[in-house]
Amino acid sequence: MTEAPGPLPGTSAKSHRNLGRVLVTGSRGFIGSALLRTLVQGGESVVGSDLADSGNDGAEFRACDITDLRQVDLLFGRDRFDTIFHCGAVSGPMIMAERPLDIWRINVLGTAHLLEAVRRQASGRFVLCSSCSVYGATNAAPIDEDTPPDPGSVYGASKVAAEQAMTGYVREHGVEAVAPRLSWVYGPGRQTPTTLEQLLRATFEARPLQIAGAPEEMTHYVHVEDVVAGLIAAARAASLRRLIYNISAGNGVPMSEVVAIVRGLAPGLEVSFSSRSSSTAGPEGFLLTNARRDLGYAPRIALAEGLRGYHEALRARHDQR
Repeated sequence: MTEAPGPLPGTSAKSHRNLGRVLVTGSRGFIGSALLRTLVQGGESVVGSDLADSGNDGAEFRACDITDLRQVDLLFGRDRFDTIFHCGAVSGPMIMAERPLDIWRINVLGTAHLLEAVRRQASGRFVLCSSCSVYGATNAAPIDEDTPPDPGSVYGASKVAAEQAMTGYVREHGVEAVAPRLSWVYGPGRQTPTTLEQLLRATFEARPLQIAGAPEEMTHYVHVEDVVAGLIAAARAASLRRLIYNISAGNGVPMSEVVAIVRGLAPGLEVSFSSRSSSTAGPEGFLLTNARRDLGYAPRIALAEGLRGYHEALRARHDQR
């Protein structure tokens, strides 16, 4: 697991804020659990929170349903948090697609409850895990944070609404907050089904796979360790010039190239696409200029390296069955 990032380039450790007492919501989820492990390994004082406990990671745990304001008030009533990482949310447009109102309740109402608790407690920095899904898929040019949102799903719209709630609390009530927009997070520990997971599993399950879409459609995979580093950098920065930052791998990669990398791991892999071409291939990438300048963030894990490690982890789990 990637260690918490050190001083920003050209700065001293004094230019960083201490994380202090840390809360991680969604601490049993993919990103939240990876973040929590890194913080604990770095010696931070951390409380993890989720609907239910399911592991021993060395951190305190407190159950909380963020859609219930009374539970959120109880969570914040027991502690004063200096840094809040809000990872507790529906994690992608493929999750709960048939339950749009639940997506809205969790991603928007849950975020508003936490922001209100932060306001009442006068807590420290609130780091909201947002998503590059807010941009939609219609803009092909490389996208920076000033590109207007154009979500193509309830999930994407819920992330826009969560960001707007955060912005309102910042501007009207002085809450200190930032929203890193994460692209397609992958890596060991991901529990929800994705096209990438299906592709990697097909290599050791000896079966052909048809991928929905066209070969030239762009993917935007970023390794979970790079995401954890970006979130911690956003929390540690002494000052922030923006409320929103892209956290991604930078340039996108066509799905055909992803398949080629995976075929290098399993030369006999049989893959086809449901479409020959696409009228909307998606964005070329998400620009990292602001994140590099203000956070010192840059992705470290190349896609081929990350896919190799993810493949090994999935294969190990498969072989243990």
